[in-house]
Amino acid sequence: MSDGTTAETATERALDRQREAGAALSEEEVEHAADMLLAGAEKAGSLEKYLLDYISELDVSPPHPGMKSAFWSHGIPHPSLPPDKVLSNQYIAEIWSEDENAVESGSARYLEGTPGGQLLDKLHLWRPEVREILQLDEASGNALARKAWAALSEKYAQSVDGEVIAFTATMAPWSVAYETEMPQLRRGTGPENIHFAYDLPEDVLKGLPPETHQLLSDEAIRSHLHFFAPDPDNPPTQKYWTAGYLDLDNLRSLPTVEAQRAAVLEVCARVAQLDGRDSAAEQFTEEVLSLRAQQEATAPAMEEQQPAAVGTEQTPPTKALVSGFHGVDWMPGVAVQARQVVVPAGHSGPVEPAQASPAPAKAPSTGIGE
Repeated sequence: MSDGTTAETATERALDRQREAGAALSEEEVEHAADMLLAGAEKAGSLEKYLLDYISELDVSPPHPGMKSAFWSHGIPHPSLPPDKVLSNQYIAEIWSEDENAVESGSARYLEGTPGGQLLDKLHLWRPEVREILQLDEASGNALARKAWAALSEKYAQSVDGEVIAFTATMAPWSVAYETEMPQLRRGTGPENIHFAYDLPEDVLKGLPPETHQLLSDEAIRSHLHFFAPDPDNPPTQKYWTAGYLDLDNLRSLPTVEAQRAAVLEVCARVAQLDGRDSAAEQFTEEVLSLRAQQEATAPAMEEQQPAAVGTEQTPPTKALVSGFHGVDWMPGVAVQARQVVVPAGHSGPVEPAQASPAPAKAPSTGIGE
């Protein structure tokens, strides 16, 4: 690849895009978006109905068969940003797509760069200037923007017929990436074609043996899982939240690698069943039952059982890696940790710089790409 795709310039270029997207809108841009939305709402009977009807006609299909499709969630730290700010992975995905296409024209795409994504972006649904004209408060405006972009994201995921590169280390269960996009991708292009740009964070793998490291790092397995416990006092509305939750503390307490493998695959089976991928669910379940039958047949007395041994090898540092594309690491050696982007970072430009925050215990963030 060219020098423009080194780790330093890739992230710097992405940061420049984020800053550009966060610039103030012109009066003409605000008026155009608001006028279109108000006229559409009057004709359709409601703003939400107009948007969903409008989105149903937008084109997010790949112009060439077998294109690589980027998806994103959260953000990564950047040395030019304060510790509580992040570089949204939207702009990393955008730069990656451009660099892939510079090497092989028409080989890669990202949602916001599709014709439909560009048209929806021009409505500036996340921007307070537009919300004010629509007489929407922040919560209502963000909810509407999220619903609109989630609908377009679902169409985009449905259109994928090639490899997927997901710019995220972990997925939050309230995110569009986990709740909307991944189910479509697993049903469509398949888990075997879903790749992650970043390794799992070290705090996920800490205290687990090498065999379980390898299992959790398997990209097809990763596409099913998340690590955020549902709140029993505030049951989540997202249908995949409970099904896809892997309790890491419980996993570490299991006495053998076989028991740990069974626990991971049991979560995958639940998610596959919810996807409607019955054959995959059956395969996962059969292996779980086989592993547990072996455990029962060979298990020592309970007082002799110990948690699975943790390997002495150091877990390699989390790094940004796009593997298998033109045989290079796209951002070699960049240490990253996924963080929540709590402002709407994806569309019509985030507040600059994007804000990072610890994962909320209950309420989901309003950011579309999170």
